[in-house]
Amino acid sequence: MTEEFTQALCALIRRLGQEAKQLRDNGLTIEQKGRQDFVSQADVYVETELRAWLKAERPQDGLLGEERGLEPGSDGVWVIDPIDGTTNFILGMDYWCISVAYVRDDAIKLGVIYAPDRNEFFFAESGKGAFLNDKRLTLTEPDADAVVLGIGRSSRTTAREYTQTIETLFEHGVEHRRFGAGALMLAHVAAGQVHGYFEAHLHSWDALAGLVIIKEAGGMHNDFLANNGLTKGNNAWAATPQVWQRLQPVLLPNG
Repeated sequence: MTEEFTQALCALIRRLGQEAKQLRDNGLTIEQKGRQDFVSQADVYVETELRAWLKAERPQDGLLGEERGLEPGSDGVWVIDPIDGTTNFILGMDYWCISVAYVRDDAIKLGVIYAPDRNEFFFAESGKGAFLNDKRLTLTEPDADAVVLGIGRSSRTTAREYTQTIETLFEHGVEHRRFGAGALMLAHVAAGQVHGYFEAHLHSWDALAGLVIIKEAGGMHNDFLANNGLTKGNNAWAATPQVWQRLQPVLLPNG
């Protein structure tokens, strides 16, 4: 993947993030997909624009997006969440982002996460490091008694499973935060704002960009792509190496 291509992709994502903000400021059309599950015209617009550009630039690749599903290709797959944290976005909160990842040969090759309201642009390419606004990210380990994890609540698992996760963290002396945008919380692991992130089930468009950003910053994550994780989703667990090794047996005891 050429530097010229990645620069153009990043420029497009930045532009679309600003246009999504403008659409919100002008008044959104919003549809409800399910309980506490919304889609706005900004979600549809951003995904449509990204798909059209990627299809023109890399016609051999497939496309997988939250709003329009899978369009197979003959090479890699671009995985798109046009707005992760749509509820936050609709309510005017700043905790939302655009997330784009590229998967090829069962590996995450590239990840971009852009949070326009926070002026945070994360980028990672496999083997080349992770960056926040062009500053290289390198994880450091927290003190054992000062660990804070981000967590997510999935409607595809039970409320009891979610509360059990919180109980488990308390039992192990770990604090938690939940902000309603899994992709951005994963990026914030790489930035050191939390020390790990766990969600019992996450879609690939929410997870993949953040996972490669964490890995390139020096962190660890579970094999999200196993068991058809690309199309079916999977549990997501990523953290600094010491935190990951300490909590992996209790958060993912079966591997």
